[in-house]
This record gives sequence, C-alpha cells and structure tokens, in this order.
Amino acid sequence: MFHAESNGEKRQDRYGVMTRVYYKDAHAAIIVLDSTRERTIDGALRWKTDLDQKVTLADGSPVPAILLANKCDIDNQLGDDKLYELETNNGFVGSFRTSAKEDVGIGEAFKFLANTVISTEQGGQYDVPFLNREGNVNLDDNTTTHYKNDSKCC
Repeated sequence: MFHAESNGEKRQDRYGVMTRVYYKDAHAAIIVLDSTRERTIDGALRWKTDLDQKVTLADGSPVPAILLANKCDIDNQLGDDKLYELETNNGFVGSFRTSAKEDVGIGEAFKFLANTVISTEQGGQYDVPFLNREGNVNLDDNTTTHYKNDSKCC
C-alpha cells in the first residue's frame, strides 16, 4: 500500500513511487480492504485514486476496478449501505463482501471482474487486446463453481 500504519504513525511505503510500473497495461484492478479495520478504507481509496490517475482505458475512462471488503466472516461494522456508498462514490464497477479464509465471494468477484474486462475489451478500450488468445480461461455459464453454502457471511 501507499501508506502503512505502524504504531498509529503514517509512513510512506517505499514502493509507492513505483506504482505506475505495477499498473502498466492493467486491464482491471482489485482493491481490498479489511472490513474489521475502518482505517483500511482510507488506504483502499488512496489506491483507487492513484490507479485512476496513472492508468486509463483508450477513451480516457478509468480501468475497471472492484472493491473487496474482506473478513466478512468476522463481526464488523461495515454495512451493505456503506460498502455500496464506497463503490458508487469512488468509481468502482462493483463491490463484494469476501472472506479469503472461508472462500466466500472470491469466485463471484473474480468472475464479475473478468466479465467486465471482456465487455470492455469487446468495446475496443484496451491498447493490447487479449480475447481469443491461446490459453485463455473460458468464463461461460457452463463452468462449475464451488461455493461454501454454510457460511454466515454476507
């Protein structure tokens, strides 16, 4: 991240100046916050702002980005309304409650973002097209997806 917090003190991440290299030729982005720590919201929004300033699609619009609110399996104060507000007010194409530990919402989020990228590519917005390349993953509706239905998350 751009800013790490250590003992309550903000400091510049040493890799923050290299983010343009990280974003080079990006077709999409996933920004993750910890839904149990409110201060990570600010960090996620800084990442989104930096992304939007440093990389755009061919028409000048932002690269599609989704917001993941991780740790939804743990009691937290980040409600659906707040997550939706973060999504709409900050230009995310979607937002998802996830749990990396319990594998909740991860596949859904990635499939959503992949389909968004495909739609964007079909609109001619990427400088380097990628559809129909050998070795691409098929995202049709016939793919088998395994979700844990017993989770109390989200």
